[in-house]
Amino acid sequence: MAAVIQDVRYALRTLLTTPAFTIVVVLTLALGIGANTAIFSLTDQVLLRLLPVKAPEQLVVLDGPGAFQGRTFNNGTFSYPMYRDFRDQQRVFDGVIARVPLPLTVMTGGQSERVSGELVTGNYFDVLGVRAQIGRTFTPDDDRTPGGHPVVVLSHNYWMRRFAGDPGVLNRTITIIYKSMKIILNRNLSNIWEVFLCLHLLIFIFCM
Repeated sequence: MAAVIQDVRYALRTLLTTPAFTIVVVLTLALGIGANTAIFSLTDQVLLRLLPVKAPEQLVVLDGPGAFQGRTFNNGTFSYPMYRDFRDQQRVFDGVIARVPLPLTVMTGGQSERVSGELVTGNYFDVLGVRAQIGRTFTPDDDRTPGGHPVVVLSHNYWMRRFAGDPGVLNRTITIIYKSMKIILNRNLSNIWEVFLCLHLLIFIFCM
């Protein structure tokens, strides 16, 4: 024990006598600890924690051959008609959903900001077993007609950050990609995605 105390004293004395070296050491340690903390936090949220959905251990990600001959990596991407065929003709799963991450611009209260969004199918929340915290979730009817139901789902984190947890945001209108949409729900589904839109709504906007 005495040897350890002597080593600590010697190290402190060395650092105090060489301030430039001490600053470099402290900054290096701070950067290393900060980077490792950030990486672990992201890994914990994305890979280690189970999704807050019903039976997350039963979720399966579909993949298939690439679009070109000889290409086997497809990144889990399918066309919407192919997804629809999977959904209607499969007899293995309780349900099949589709999702596409997409950065979005939200305008409300005279201010605009860039947020992380997801385009999802109308059965998305139902298949995942996620219920509304307030309001309601998407339904297949919301995703049946392009542009038919301009509604948006907010994540719990975005609701707290942007609207300070005000329950009065339900049925309030905000603008996303130059289209007015009604808020129907806030839900703590993800720490990554902040707003959710129906796939058919964006198909309508892009084809206008």
